[in-house]
Amino acid sequence: MGLLNVKVKGIAIDREREHPVVMLAADDRKGVLPIWIGPAEATAIYTTLSGSNFERPMTHDLLKIVVEELGARIVSIEIGGLQKDTYFARIVLQREEDIFFIDARPSDSIALALRAEASIFVDEDLFEKYSRNLQVGKEDADDVKRHLDGLDPSDFGDMDQGELS
Repeated sequence: MGLLNVKVKGIAIDREREHPVVMLAADDRKGVLPIWIGPAEATAIYTTLSGSNFERPMTHDLLKIVVEELGARIVSIEIGGLQKDTYFARIVLQREEDIFFIDARPSDSIALALRAEASIFVDEDLFEKYSRNLQVGKEDADDVKRHLDGLDPSDFGDMDQGELS
């Protein structure tokens, strides 16, 4: 399996499904690899791309802090498979000489890689087979911002609203 180094080109909204899509592009290839993601992950990726910060750490910020506090670093993420319309990824961590591979969703992996300034890799055959000639422009960023600004907590599904003690 050859790995292709990619960058996040942007996030767009699939107008047909009203669903966020992260676009991955390689410098030396035409097209982008679209990956449909959830609204929470789109928010996490978008905030990093836009340079926004929150007063308290978001989940992906927290994970990065925990990894670093444990003496490890996020080396890269690898998106390497597709089964039944679901992409598979893994986070590559290093602590001293030890390398760890953690199974994760691509959207969470991308959000984490952006925060850690880690490399993002995609299986070369996967990219070639599923990349599309799509353009991501300023209007897409504006659509994403409008879509994310219009989200309500109920858009993230049923969440247990347990009481704090």
